[in-house]
Amino acid sequence: QNCTISPSIASASPFVARARAAFCIVRMEETGPTVDREEAAPHGGGVGEFRESSLALGAADTYEGETADAYAVAAQAAKLRRFATSAADDRAGSDGGSSDDGGVKPPDVASAASSLSSLGPEPTSDNPPLHDRPEPSYLLPPPASSLGVGAHAIAGINATDPRTSAAADINTDPAGVTSPAAAAWATADATGGGDEGFREVHAYPVEDTPDLPVAQVEEMKPWLRRREGKLAALAVGLLLAALAVILGVFLTMDPSEPVPVVEEMTSDAPTVSPTLDPRPLLTVVRERGSVRCGVEDTVATGAVQFGKFAADLCRSVAAAVLGDPNATQLVPVGKDRYQVLNDHGVDLLVAGDAWTVEKAMREPTTGSTFNFGRTYYRASIVYVGVKNYVECAMSEKRYDDCGGLAICAFDSVDIRDLMTSLFPDSFLQFDAFPVIEAALHNGTCNVLVSDVSQIYGSELQADLDSGTYVMSDFHVSTNSISMVTRTGNAGDQEWSDVLSGLFAGMFRATQIGLGLDPAACQKTLEDPRRGSGPISFLDPVNCVGNYAEIFGRSLSTKILGTPKAYTQAIDAPNLGSLRCRDCENVLLSSPTLREIVDRGSLRCGIYMDQERNYTKTSLPVLVAETYCTAVAVAIFQGDPGAATITHFTEIDFSVFPDDFDVVAGVSGTISLDGPPNLSYDPEEPSPWWRATVYFLEDKYYLDGVEYNGIGKDLVLATKSDDEDDSLARLVLMVYIATVHAQRIGIGRSAYQMMPLIELFGDAVTFMLKDVVAFAGNYDEVLTESLRASDGQIGRGYNKVLDKRALTYGTPAVWCSLTGSCPPEELGTNFGLGIYMWDSSKIPDESEVMVLENLGGWLGGNADDPFV
Repeated sequence: QNCTISPSIASASPFVARARAAFCIVRMEETGPTVDREEAAPHGGGVGEFRESSLALGAADTYEGETADAYAVAAQAAKLRRFATSAADDRAGSDGGSSDDGGVKPPDVASAASSLSSLGPEPTSDNPPLHDRPEPSYLLPPPASSLGVGAHAIAGINATDPRTSAAADINTDPAGVTSPAAAAWATADATGGGDEGFREVHAYPVEDTPDLPVAQVEEMKPWLRRREGKLAALAVGLLLAALAVILGVFLTMDPSEPVPVVEEMTSDAPTVSPTLDPRPLLTVVRERGSVRCGVEDTVATGAVQFGKFAADLCRSVAAAVLGDPNATQLVPVGKDRYQVLNDHGVDLLVAGDAWTVEKAMREPTTGSTFNFGRTYYRASIVYVGVKNYVECAMSEKRYDDCGGLAICAFDSVDIRDLMTSLFPDSFLQFDAFPVIEAALHNGTCNVLVSDVSQIYGSELQADLDSGTYVMSDFHVSTNSISMVTRTGNAGDQEWSDVLSGLFAGMFRATQIGLGLDPAACQKTLEDPRRGSGPISFLDPVNCVGNYAEIFGRSLSTKILGTPKAYTQAIDAPNLGSLRCRDCENVLLSSPTLREIVDRGSLRCGIYMDQERNYTKTSLPVLVAETYCTAVAVAIFQGDPGAATITHFTEIDFSVFPDDFDVVAGVSGTISLDGPPNLSYDPEEPSPWWRATVYFLEDKYYLDGVEYNGIGKDLVLATKSDDEDDSLARLVLMVYIATVHAQRIGIGRSAYQMMPLIELFGDAVTFMLKDVVAFAGNYDEVLTESLRASDGQIGRGYNKVLDKRALTYGTPAVWCSLTGSCPPEELGTNFGLGIYMWDSSKIPDESEVMVLENLGGWLGGNADDPFV
């Protein structure tokens, strides 16, 4: 390091400090026993030269400036000439060179440096050892490419005494052969003559490189003296001590004494949230005494009215399950809402979550599956802003007078995916609703995109009413907003069934004119049995209100309807992403589906309701046959012959028939034909899993009397199984394929345009194409079934909801879904037979107004017993 060659030269501080130009790479070797210096003198390397070098080193300390530098370099050259290398490190050299045996005088720096660089040739097998040969000729240094820049791997650089260093470490040639010098040192040590030995070095001057790193030399201690060795020894000692203690305990035990047994104790007490309680969720909630609902911070987002709506829905759940609408905990959730739900931090989400296939099958932030229940609000995505730029956005025009289009969009996964498919990124910016609302007001953007649930109740509502901004005439898209619950745990399906029954009861109550009843609610609150036993779906109606009342109290009193026509009621979630690289092959991972594949056929039973006089030629039965066969097509790679269909007219709803994999024709809700049946008994959980609705009846019954309005929803059902719902999800996907195909204009003839799906693994990636190739879109299924039917039942409400429907600038409920609307003369005609009414502005003295609440307006036909 900095040409520290030997202890004697290392002490020459002038050389170390001043001669950096002679930066050296050093190779050391031991040359064997020392020869007598007087004997070596006649051969040109004796005492005179040794003394000369010593005097030169000493003189270097007394001279100043250039002279001192010259002395130092000259002294080093003289010293180097005294040494030669051993045979093990021979190198090929050149002939040129000259000897320098000058006296001690002040040379110039140039000549001294020349002397230093003119090193002699190394001995070879043809050259005698140092003490047997005359004055050596000198050799130029090897080329830099052979050494490498700053090659500091110097053998033996840290050795000061060759006898204290391992000979194999410093005296072995590249082939692993010990040099003669090492053997000579060993001999000298054995004879005691090694004390007078000296080490020879061969130094090559190289180019001075100021930034070249220099190896640091440290003392190598034995392993046990180093820190890691001491720690290891301590750890071993502690381990041995512990083993000794354990061994001592066993050796002193009395074998005659019985060994105590620890018994596992279980508790029925509710656990503290958010620990994962394995018991059914309904049991946990009832013992806790409150329902935890994950809700959006609507104060921060500006959608205060929608927040009230969500809070009322949570109160309805508490009223049904616990008999107390106030037994709720509203837990604000953000983008991590699905993880919070998975971790049992909440019991359900009522946070405006849009149902998509992707979220239900493999939610992006968690990778988990979830249950999305009945849609409680269909939220439309609309444009709001400056009139001409809203028209630009609707036509997707980005040039000429639309070149200044600037769109601020609400930052959600659904809206981001939608808008990036319609416009380049340079036209878009995404943020929270208050931010984009402010951006629209200050002119940063001229069009705002959001779900109407955010717009209603915000300051934009007043801007729309005043005409400052306009709303797009059509929805950009429509999302199905649903409650979300967990899957895969004991009782999760039961909890989902309870929420489905709750919404069915609220809707049916709206239909038949049942509404808020404080007296009946107080009676429930005073009942000591509330919160236990059967669940009454009348309790949320009595304590919170029917669906229309909750909607009107929180969002709007507006009513929409087509008084003389059926409205569209067939809906399905949007797809989202269908990609998945690591999803399991569902035909292998699902025991249910694996059994079907091994059997080679899908067994589908179709129940024909005798109350409606259904036969094999009835429209709902024919539609069920098409969907049963389509499920088999999806499982068996497009083979419609893999379906085995059986028709039957009697059924026991307390059990799922073991003869079938899928059953069609049953109602998707608990029997709700009258107030006595608005209940659910947890002691008798349903064995049925409602996979999907495929047909809506256009009549409902009350006390045996038939009325117009949406009746039973006929479903494809599977056997309930908390651990394996794969068949139910696949059945749902078959139905979604037909609805999605219709919405994007794909029919049987263009089935190839349907996307691939990877969410079920690699076995059924073509199922969407296969389903549409066989069944067509939903309209084709209905039209072909209607053509083959007996004509006794019409299409009714079985029309697919258009995602790009008309907008109305305000939230509203559809009265025609219940079968009755207010008189046309009291409403506003929007065209296409659609009217809007405001129940708050209809005079109480109107002859058609009998009930005082909104539910009365939606209370069936004119001849209903409630009107």
